[in-house]
Amino acid sequence: MAERKRARTKSGTFIADDPSTPENEAWVEEKPKAKRSKKPASAAALPPVGSAARKAMVLRGEIKE
Repeated sequence: MAERKRARTKSGTFIADDPSTPENEAWVEEKPKAKRSKKPASAAALPPVGSAARKAMVLRGEIKE
């Protein structure tokens, strides 16, 4: 679903509508930005194998054994 927003110039000021044209230049349709998903924890950030912290992460379901 596209969202209507006021058109802006490169400097950030609003663009005015030109009444002599059939198109309304003051408004633009923008697609919503894609949401970023969580990245899995990298292997370097994980606690060592056999540690209590790693076992707790497995029990919580954050990582797989």
